[in-house]
Amino acid sequence: MTKEVENRKCVISGKILPKDELLRFVLLKDGTVVPDFNKKLDGHGFYLSNSKKMLSELASKPNPLNKILHTKTIMNEDLPQIVENILKKRGLDALNLARKAGDLILGFEKVKDMIAKGKAAFVVEAEDAGDDGRQKIAAIAKDLEKWTLYDVASLSAALNRENTVYLAVKISPISKSVRLAFQRYQTFLNE
Repeated sequence: MTKEVENRKCVISGKILPKDELLRFVLLKDGTVVPDFNKKLDGHGFYLSNSKKMLSELASKPNPLNKILHTKTIMNEDLPQIVENILKKRGLDALNLARKAGDLILGFEKVKDMIAKGKAAFVVEAEDAGDDGRQKIAAIAKDLEKWTLYDVASLSAALNRENTVYLAVKISPISKSVRLAFQRYQTFLNE
């Protein structure tokens, strides 16, 4: 039995997309626009495209949603950075969950071994990883998906380890949720 994909409309672009590809916000009673990615806040919910560029343009304009939502809105100019921080943290939290589930491999040699055995769903490299290590991983993981969204400091802090540069997520159900969190964060940064 497959789950039916629920679509929603971006109130700015008018594009109708699956809910997972949009960002949900809530208009609080005082008119403040806040992220509501867990869908738990009271207030009028609406969806925007997963784009830092679009959100930055909206936040730089005075009351950009007033006409669309038919009410006075207050949008914090720091909203794009707040959303970026939330999405970044969600990706790191997903990695930490994979670690707790025993589905995260840390360290260059262990990652290399996991790739060779064909058990890695994808590889995570720190943005500031050395070129020599990157080339070695690229040679081994030819067709394997590679993510470079975080620096060594962020990965190390999230996983409570020093000098975390190379990771592999095992092929498992949890790898799908990690990939989804990474995709949402990467899309937000690049759209």
